[in-house]
Parts: sequence; C-alpha cells; structure tokens
Amino acid sequence: MSLLAQADGSTALSDTGFTDNLVLDKYLVPFGDWMEQAFKWVAAELGWLLSAIKWPFSTLNEFLVRDIMENVSWFWIAVAFFVIGSLARNIKVGVFAGIGIGACGFLGDGFWQATIETIGFVGVAVFLCVIIGVPVGVACGRFDAVWSGVRPVLDAMQVIHAFAYLIPFIFLFGLGNVGATIVTMFFALPPVVRLTNLGIRQVPADVVEASRAYGAPEWRVLVDVQLPLSRAAIMTGINQTLLLAMSMLVIAAIMGATGLGSELFQAVSRQEVFLGAQAGLAFYLVAVVFDRISQPEGTEGGLLRRVRQAWAHRRDPELLVPDSARAAPIDDEAPQVQGEIAPLTVAERRSMTVAGAGGLVAFVSLFLTWNSGAGFLSAYGRTLDEYRPGESFNGLSASGGSWFGFVLLALALVVVAAAVTTMVAPGRGPRWFTADGATIASLAMLVMMAVYLLAAPSDLVEGYSRGIGPWLALVGALIAAAGSVVWIRLAPHAPDRPLRARIGWGRVAAAGFVVIVFGVGAFSVWSFDERTRLIISTDTQAQLDDMAARAEANPEQSGVIQSQMAAILAAAEPDPRIITDGVNRDGPGLGIWVFVAGLAGAAAALPAAGVFGRHEHRQWQWSAITAGIGVGAACVGFGWIFTHVRSGETTAEGTYLSGVGSFLALAGGLTLAATAAGVLKEFRRAKVYADDVESETSTGSHGQDDRQREREVVT
Repeated sequence: MSLLAQADGSTALSDTGFTDNLVLDKYLVPFGDWMEQAFKWVAAELGWLLSAIKWPFSTLNEFLVRDIMENVSWFWIAVAFFVIGSLARNIKVGVFAGIGIGACGFLGDGFWQATIETIGFVGVAVFLCVIIGVPVGVACGRFDAVWSGVRPVLDAMQVIHAFAYLIPFIFLFGLGNVGATIVTMFFALPPVVRLTNLGIRQVPADVVEASRAYGAPEWRVLVDVQLPLSRAAIMTGINQTLLLAMSMLVIAAIMGATGLGSELFQAVSRQEVFLGAQAGLAFYLVAVVFDRISQPEGTEGGLLRRVRQAWAHRRDPELLVPDSARAAPIDDEAPQVQGEIAPLTVAERRSMTVAGAGGLVAFVSLFLTWNSGAGFLSAYGRTLDEYRPGESFNGLSASGGSWFGFVLLALALVVVAAAVTTMVAPGRGPRWFTADGATIASLAMLVMMAVYLLAAPSDLVEGYSRGIGPWLALVGALIAAAGSVVWIRLAPHAPDRPLRARIGWGRVAAAGFVVIVFGVGAFSVWSFDERTRLIISTDTQAQLDDMAARAEANPEQSGVIQSQMAAILAAAEPDPRIITDGVNRDGPGLGIWVFVAGLAGAAAALPAAGVFGRHEHRQWQWSAITAGIGVGAACVGFGWIFTHVRSGETTAEGTYLSGVGSFLALAGGLTLAATAAGVLKEFRRAKVYADDVESETSTGSHGQDDRQREREVVT
C-alpha cells in the first residue's frame, strides 16, 4: 500500500502501517469543516434569505394559533373538526374528530393550550409540505429531468436522521417553533412528493393521449385527468407526511417547540407519571384525529401500525398506495424483432485507435517527471515539500501528481479499455466501455490536466521546476479527446426508446444552477492553513544559525544555547492563519478555472437539452461532452482534497485543511454530469436487421456499404 501512504520523508506512518486503525487519524477528510464554513457563510451573507424562509412559518403559526385558535372557544374548535372530518371523509369520522379534539379540553386549560399549539405546529408543517410537495411531485411526474434531479435530494432527506440536521437548523433558524417547524417539514416532505409523482405516472397513457386528441390544453389534461385519477396516491402521500410530522413532535421539543411534544419531553426528563399520562393521552387523541381525517379510502390498521408503516417505508412510500389505485401493467403488443449489433466501420476503427493511443500516452506520462526541486500542490500543505533539492517526482508521487495522477491513471485506463473492448466485441462489453464512456473520460482528463497546469505553485517553494510529465499528459488527453469526439460522431448508437420531443428546460436550469455553484465555490475557501509560522527577520535568522553552530561546536553549552534560541523564537511574532479562496493569488487559483470549465459545460448542456434542435444522436453526443466536462471539474476538486488528505501536515500548532470551495467543485461537477445521465443511459450500440442487409445488397450499393448501413440502423 505504499502508493497510498504519505511518502517522500513524511513521518506520518513511521510507527504504523496503512492497515492499522491509527492511520485513520492521519488521513482526515474535513467534511465537518466544510459544512461549518458553509453554514457560517450562509448565516453571515444570506441573512435576508433566511428571514424570507422563516417568514411563512412564523406568520402562519402566529395567525393560526395566536390570532384564531386562542381567541375561539374549545367548543367551536371541536365543532370545526366535526365539519372538517365530515367533509373530508364521512359523518362517522367527523363525529369522532369532534369528540377526540374536545376531549383534550377536559384535561385542563394548560393541556388545551398545548393541544392547539400542537395543532398549529403540525397544521403549518403539513400545509407547507402540501403547498411545496404536490407541485414538485406533479413536475416530477410530468418531466423525467425534474425527477432525475429531485430524486437524489429526496433520498438524502430520507436517509439522514433528523438528529443529524438539528444543529444546522438551530444554527441557521434558532430555537423555538419556527426552527422546529422547518425541521419537521424537511423531514416529512418526501412522501408527498414521491407519491404525487407515482400517481401522475400511473395515470394510463391512453387516457392522457385521448384527452389531448380531443384538443385539451396541457393544464386541462393535468387538472381534469391526471390529478383526479391520482387522488388516491396523493392522499396517501399527505397521510404519510402527516404521520411523520406527528412523530417529530418530541424531537421538535428538543429544539424548543411548545405543545404536547414539549409536555412529553418534560415528563420524561422529570420522570413525572402524571404529566406523561396527561400529555400522552392528548397526543394520542390529536394524532388519531389527524390520521382518520387524512386516511385514504381502502386503507386499514390502527394508528400505531400505520405510524410504524410510515417509518418502515420512508424510503419506498410508493408501496403504501392501495392496490386499487395502481395501474395495471401493459403487455407488449408484439415481441421484439432480433437483430445483429452494427459492425465497426473503417473510420470508426481509426478514431477509436487514436483515442486509445492518447490514453496510452497519458498512462506513460505518469511515470515521467512531473516536478523537481520541490513539491507542487502538496507544498501548500506540507512544509517538507517546500524545498527538495536534487529530488524529482512522478505523477503518482505524493509530492508530484499525487491524486491528480491516480485519477488520470483511472481515466486513461477507461479510454484504452473502451477502445480495446469495442474493437474486439462491439456493443457487448461493459456499458461505459463505449464511445460515450471514452468521450467522458478523455474530456475529463483534458479538463483536469489543463486546470492542473494552470495552477500556481506555492510562494514558499524554492528551486521548483515543472517536468515533462504533466505536459505529455495534456497532449495525451488532447489526442484522446480528439479521437473520442470523432468516434462518438461516427458510432452507430440509438436510444432504447425515443427521447422526448421537447426541450429539456430542466436540464438547462440545472446547468445554470451548477454554474452558480461553481461561482460560489471559486470565491469560497479552498484552504485553511492553521499551522503556526513565525515571522523571523534575516538578522534574527542569522543569529539563530550562529547559535546553532556554537551549540554543535560546544556540546557542554548546548543546553544554555538552546534555551536562548527558544526565548528568541518565543518572542517572534506568529503569522496569522492563512485562508485562500479559489481565485486568491496566495493559493493555486484552481477555483477560477473550474468556474471557466463550468461555463463550458453549461454551454454544452444547451444542445444536449435540444435547445438548438432535437436530433437524438446529436443530443447524445453533446450529453457525453457535458458529462465529460462535469467529471473533469469534479476531478479537480477531488484531486485537491485528497492530495492534502494524503500529504497534509498536522502539527501540535495546527493543521492544513482543504476548504468548502473544493467540495463545491466536486459536487457541482458531479451534478453537471448527472444532468446528462438521463440521455446517456438510453443509448446502446444500434442493431441492423436482415431485411436491411438484403435490401442494401439488392440495390448494388457495394461501394457505400459502411455509410449505407449507418443510415439504416434502427433501435
């Protein structure tokens, strides 16, 4: 494991091997520091946005609880719940709702006050979940691009436990009902989005097409066809959202929210049975009333069972939709016709050979000299690399290319493997060992190496010189990119199903958002140098050198001399903490070049989304280019982070950490690549059929075999 270890004289692993658990303290990914930097920046610079987010929560809570419910008799509130239950479900549910809410009043005025605060808290959270979740779910159901972008966010919201984001929300929104309501909405939102999306997608396609055929505009198709037919799924989503919101009441009480959750939390803290029993009964009654009012028809089970189901199916709430609301599967009308995978053409072989040769050149460059005399990017975080006379480092060395070299190695191997696999067995190898995979990998190499060569070395290095390795890597990336772009233009690929005949505005918006992320990342912190450095003048340094020489010449006086040297160093003024952003001249300046790459990726996303024409093959080509640029930008952030994870210096006086800007570069690049994934995953190498070959032969067009076959390939 020496390649991954901190080599070149570092003592980080002097007493431990790489497989020892103690090594984990030497390889720290500062994710917590990134998040702290991000939240402090948001709190300091975006106070107006936080106030705008808090406004609807505080306003609705005040209006519902303080202005209405506190000024209305408990009796009329019980009557209101009777009316709501009767209209939403039936008279039986209405009577139960009125009696259940009214019973909370007989526990005492204090518990009634807590009850209406709980009703307001849950009501506001669920109301805003519905206001936000249903439109988002409808957009997800109608546009695949929106669903592709929203789905990972929902997954993250459902995987992360509520306690994990309590502190950030408290930091941004403070303690009290407002912050607790925002946390509850964040926790309870995913089911209504997912199930609304499911309901829209399960509406039979023939019904939708029939309404369009009769001239209904899209808004009428949505309002008169899709929403009514998806009502069961939407109501199930609202019910699950409400149950999850109720289950958050005690956790919200930790954030300072008032209501029955606070009473239960105090009862547990004080071990008061009376208070726990009273609050528990009121909590149960409110929860059952809300559940019965929102419970879809055809569902069964008591409250506790349904809460358990809501928690158990947080990741897959679609399974809770009643069977009667599910669309029946549609059988294929006819079996698929079998065909042969399109063979390689001479021009295609030539282009993939060029791409593979470029990958080999990049591979060879890793074993040549990348820099000598000092470390390159590693010198920012390791004092040892500031002056390394007589030493040279290759692309895999910790003081050379480091993780930029490892990423280049992986990308070069992908390009070579794609060329060899397609040459030997076209269309039968791994999915990404194809023309689009080679294009993505080669463009990622090109972007990463261009940014690497544009980066500036540390001002503290002495005797640094750049070797031929990174320049040869750039040449290899250029050759591979040129060959891959020609290859993807010639490759006979086709989608498994036709692409949507509309512009992908969701992809365009996502690409624009990524540019904003790159812009914020460029001006965000890329490094924190917390190591203490002393400001020592030339005269003082000469004095220290003289004293060190005298101590070496007179060992019997070395103790006294060292004490004098320590006193001089203690009196020296320490340097302040050095903070660099992505455009600062004191740093490598990677952020500005990542931003430029992001602009190029956003420009490529326009034809990829069909803005300049909806030719499927052209959209596929530009999607691969977009993904390649995005992966390249992500590789820059990844390389910077893990170069310092590998060789970063930690001392008793401080440490060197990468900043949130590099994390934003990594996240933005992956997001840009993800915008193209929906198109790329649809394309496979096309097939040709016997009828096509026979008709081609009968026409006598033997001199144009390759071009004619490419024109006649079908999915």
